Amino acid sequence: MTILASEVISVEHHNDRVMFITVTKPDGLRYKAGQFVRFGIALKANPQNEDDFLMRPYSLASHPDENTLSFYIARVKDGALSPKLFELKAGDAVYVDDTAYGLMLPERLEAGGTLMCFASGTGLASFLSIIKDNPWKRFDNVVVVHCAKTADDISLTDAFIKAVHAQNRDVNFRFIAATTREENPARAGEITRRVPQAIEAGDFEKMGFTLTPKWVRAMICGNPAFVDAMKAVLKARGFTAPRGQKPGTYIAENFG
Repeated sequence: MTILASEVISVEHHNDRVMFITVTKPDGLRYKAGQFVRFGIALKANPQNEDDFLMRPYSLASHPDENTLSFYIARVKDGALSPKLFELKAGDAVYVDDTAYGLMLPERLEAGGTLMCFASGTGLASFLSIIKDNPWKRFDNVVVVHCAKTADDISLTDAFIKAVHAQNRDVNFRFIAATTREENPARAGEITRRVPQAIEAGDFEKMGFTLTPKWVRAMICGNPAFVDAMKAVLKARGFTAPRGQKPGTYIAENFG
């Protein structure tokens, strides 16, 4: 494993909790939509070995063919790395591994039906990469469900709409916000409780979705508690994970 040098191109602070950062793409780095890399900073000038870096895994929000890398990052209170990332500015040095990881890939799902992407927090990043990679070549429709505490944390909607519009798939896409602690009813999401609870309560059926493996393929990315809860409700409805070379009807990855 080799750690590659990169440089910050731009930083967008959506609020004091989430940011979107774009950096140069090191030569030779290859990845698939849905994967992640370790990303971080050097702890000293002229770093020489692994201990000289502070790195954490982050999903890639960029498309593999782009000549830049993008990350959607949450500030972790008292975290070792994320507060430092929030201090970055254009031109600063950053670093990424030369190897991408992760098996949350659309090709590991049975083709057909509606692809529903369930994300909590910045787990949403991988789905932006997947959306940019034309998932409609494998699925009829795509739905992205983003769960966050407040409306201020639902901050990538426009990026998804732009990516969908660029592929002329507007009629085959829907973005659903789920807010769990938004105090302003006018800004609340279409779903106003945790997504697993919304599934159990039939909220998606009320929106016109038949949430069964006959019609839906599901992808889940987020914090471990969210992922575990989502897996439980989907398994109860008959969804199955991939096994070896056999595709599944849901796939999940913990993030953070």
